Amino acid sequence: MEHQTYQDAIAEYELKESEQSLLLYAHYGRAIYMGQALEQQTINMLAIDDIVKNKPESQDTYEAIWAKYDHSKKMVGIMTALLQEAYHISDVDMEELREVLAWRNNLAHRYFRFNDVLFASHGGRKRMIKDFVDFANSIRAVEEKLSVYIAAYNRGAGLSTESIAKLLAERKEEWKDKVIDDTYDSTVKYN
Repeated sequence: MEHQTYQDAIAEYELKESEQSLLLYAHYGRAIYMGQALEQQTINMLAIDDIVKNKPESQDTYEAIWAKYDHSKKMVGIMTALLQEAYHISDVDMEELREVLAWRNNLAHRYFRFNDVLFASHGGRKRMIKDFVDFANSIRAVEEKLSVYIAAYNRGAGLSTESIAKLLAERKEEWKDKVIDDTYDSTVKYN
């Protein structure tokens, strides 16, 4: 995703009033999506670390490792502590990741409840867009930092770009023939 400034977002926003709400929701959706993608990236990092350390010998063991993280009830604090240990992430960078994940939770669960009054005015909606753009830019900054830790981890674990791609391709392969229609159950089932 391209880097966007608040000024760019507001230039888009200065449309007809009927289109402003749609654009605000688009910025909100992008922010939530980026937050979810970052959270999934941390889950993938933990699962890959588990796979590297435990070298599963069966497909069932391999799938159990992914399920352990995909359907975990572990709190973000525990997950980030495991991530910091496995990837040797500095305290400063880890705190930034935790703050961004907390911000994601706020956007997903509380933002509109506590900022609904902003939605009622033109200036308030512009402020909301600023919040969403700022969040997206924070995500990008954290992702850039994580990429350095991931590269160092991969070198230390002897993982190549190809082997990581293979691990993730195997994961995607499990989903390739899934039928996603009205009968598909998308609810999360915790073990």
